Amino acid sequence: MVKLMLHITKILERFAAKHPFIYRMISLYYKRLVKEEIALANIQSTDRVLCIGGGPCPFSGILLHEYTGAHVTIIDNDVRCVRISRELIRKLGYADSIDILYSDGNDISPEDYNVIHMAVQVSPMEQVFCHLKQGCRFGSKILVRLPKQRLTNFYSISDRSVFHACCGRVVHNWRNIDNTALFIKS
Repeated sequence: MVKLMLHITKILERFAAKHPFIYRMISLYYKRLVKEEIALANIQSTDRVLCIGGGPCPFSGILLHEYTGAHVTIIDNDVRCVRISRELIRKLGYADSIDILYSDGNDISPEDYNVIHMAVQVSPMEQVFCHLKQGCRFGSKILVRLPKQRLTNFYSISDRSVFHACCGRVVHNWRNIDNTALFIKS
């Protein structure tokens, strides 16, 4: 089940990365979501943002940069996704503002970032979250997108209790994402 949702998302994003009309259509899904996350975490242009799980068309990372002006680094552990997204970032003219790296959320060193954003497809979600929370600096903000309860089997999340002690959250209606939880390392 987990791989099915990831596979479908990658197919849609590959089309979006290559076709401007599809890109604009799918980006509509993310615009309000990202604006709400920016407000929740009070993301500013001076922040250094790390996005875990960009996929072939990293909508969230692109919008985070467009809406705030912050420098964004996006990682993905699929080399094909990294190649496609690098080309998209170049076409959009964001090569100086958005970096795309081939890495895994369990391997990245988060201490250079004060905002970390985790996609709902990150796997294994709890393990990556704990690694990031342990390795980031005090005061760093971690945003975690959590799926709707009934869709949990489609994502790699087995223990939702790890995400209960957050500092705040924004609920997303009419989406596969139930909410984005905000954690601040203290």
